[in-house]
Amino acid sequence: MKKATLIPFDRSHRLLDKVRGYLEDMESFLSDPESGIAILLEALPHADTPLLIKIIPLLGYAGKDRVLWPLYDLVVGGATDEQIRAAAAVQLGLAASLSRDVLSLNAALINMLDHSAPSIRIACALALGWEGNHPAVSALIHHFDDLDRDVQAAVVSAMVSVGDGYVFEFLTTRLQVGLMEEKRSILLHLWRFAEKFPDVESVYIENMGDIPMELRVDGLTGLGMLPLTTRIVDFYRRLLADREPRVRLQVLDNLLGCKADDYHLLKEEIRLLLNDGDLPVRQAAIRLYGRVKLQ
Repeated sequence: MKKATLIPFDRSHRLLDKVRGYLEDMESFLSDPESGIAILLEALPHADTPLLIKIIPLLGYAGKDRVLWPLYDLVVGGATDEQIRAAAAVQLGLAASLSRDVLSLNAALINMLDHSAPSIRIACALALGWEGNHPAVSALIHHFDDLDRDVQAAVVSAMVSVGDGYVFEFLTTRLQVGLMEEKRSILLHLWRFAEKFPDVESVYIENMGDIPMELRVDGLTGLGMLPLTTRIVDFYRRLLADREPRVRLQVLDNLLGCKADDYHLLKEEIRLLLNDGDLPVRQAAIRLYGRVKLQ
């Protein structure tokens, strides 16, 4: 009698097909997220990088407690693709913000801030940076002066994301006494303290004349993220006559992101720059003046 050939059951293939089905039809995933999360977690070891990039946001969105440690493993894994690590860090922060118990996760992430690999320190800092994660603030401050520039920027970003009032005071103080790269990171992130808008506006404007030329463009970049107020318009009026073309250009770039009727009071200052000696400044002025002239 001829023996039947056994065909091995390929569960990973079935899992990945199910995941792709969720990605094509999100309603099927959202209709039963508990089952969907279980399948996504089981599929993680079998998914390639492009598929993982699509899976990870679903885990952060709907996973809460169940996904914390699987995402943590992706964040700290030595062999993790850096694109995957970054995505997992963001979604781990999101999932943690929805969790009821993050003490052990916080402790693990804080411990990894001393890891030898900068990419892992960056990812762990970012994962700690979710609104209201006040217990992480002291550890982030402790690592504020990390020797790696990118880690330092990630720590500042995380601190700002937490939104602690003490963090704002700490960063504004460091803006006075910190090292160059520390100041750059602060200037590029301080605008995110939306709840302290008048104070943030004042910090940028009042410190602009004291910071080194190398940082003024970074300061203006941060200032440009704030709503355009009368005070900022008056400040820009002075800077449009600044002797440094990089400063004039950054102000014009900031204005290009605003509505023309918000800066119509600068029409004359912009007109004078149509003959500026710096080509990029002239080009930006031409674009802006064309807008404001129509008002």
